[in-house]
Amino acid sequence: MSLKKMPLIRPCCILMLSAAVLLSGCADLPAWMMVQRQSAITDYRHFQNAAVAHSLEASRFLTADTHTVTLPDFRGETFDAVMERNGTVAIVIVQHGKVLMERYYNGYKRDSIVTSFSVAKSVVSALVGIAIGDGHIQSIDDPITRYLPELAASDTRFSRITIRNLLEMRSGIRFDEGYGSPWADAAKFYLTTNLATKLKGLKIERAPDERYHYSSGDTQLLGTIVQRATGTPLPRYLQDKIWQPMGAAYDASWSVDSPKNSLPKAFCCINARALDFARFGQLYLNDGSFNGRQIVPADWVRQSTQVREHAGSTPASRGNVEGPGMRWAAYYAWQWRRTTVPDATSELGVKPGRDFYAEGHLGQFIYVAPAEDMVIVRLGHKYGNAWWPGLMGRIARMNP
Repeated sequence: MSLKKMPLIRPCCILMLSAAVLLSGCADLPAWMMVQRQSAITDYRHFQNAAVAHSLEASRFLTADTHTVTLPDFRGETFDAVMERNGTVAIVIVQHGKVLMERYYNGYKRDSIVTSFSVAKSVVSALVGIAIGDGHIQSIDDPITRYLPELAASDTRFSRITIRNLLEMRSGIRFDEGYGSPWADAAKFYLTTNLATKLKGLKIERAPDERYHYSSGDTQLLGTIVQRATGTPLPRYLQDKIWQPMGAAYDASWSVDSPKNSLPKAFCCINARALDFARFGQLYLNDGSFNGRQIVPADWVRQSTQVREHAGSTPASRGNVEGPGMRWAAYYAWQWRRTTVPDATSELGVKPGRDFYAEGHLGQFIYVAPAEDMVIVRLGHKYGNAWWPGLMGRIARMNP
């Protein structure tokens, strides 16, 4: 099996400034971004970060020393060579609660920190479900202005947008997710020292639920709602409700806009290690449960990863499908993606697959294959010439 080349433009999480932009002399860019030679997965070093403490008793992944994982044939090139060439820094494969593979590349090790980028969106989704279970949020059909009344003060139409609309990226709020310009909203949200001001400046483009539009702004609103509703800083809520209960072995952090404002970049910037990302995937594989304790409500895990029918004038809009007609097409659920499989009877030529995954810029993945009882984590300093969900699904099918 050869790795497939991805399209040049792909909805993902965060800013990737091109060389052309850097050479254009943008005075608003921070000096470190203009001169750094490292990948964006090290950007956390330049931000303020709120601590997320590890568990006092880390959950154990048993090493499967009697079972070797079966891997695809790369036409004479070794698996490790393919991973290295495509910018992978970590690959972890867990099945039946045992680590079948744990490998690191390009100078990274087990304790190396990697920024999750849009994988953080799936974590925010889990925190929304927990906040509902805890009674802090009444319903996903609550208007967002119940928690963010300042938005209604700027435009009463914000009162028509619900938490559900944000979860499904169907808010109708204008947001430029482009990654090639420092003037795009994604760049402004990434670099600002005052996220609250950026949120107040959001404008409505269309009525909610008309169509899918990937937006980091929607997730930033979700994270802010959780923080407001719970009265707890988002990193602390992550620590108390997920990170420590699931037995994270390492401290993590969540980048914030500034020391003064301390509003987390909810749409992107959880910084952690590969094995702890695998623990989060295992939590979702187990319907939100760990060691008999329900951490994320089981119904929320199921609801947040399933495909729904929506309003819309096209099959893609009704299915909340991104990349329709492309090999990498996926259904977008509640800040998670679900795989597609071919279906000649469908208007789109595909139907929902059984696997789901969290995805971040530069190819950060937590891939969950329930039928195979498997979790695969891939982290990278670049996406590479690859179609990662397809490869990870292939690995899962080869190891039933």
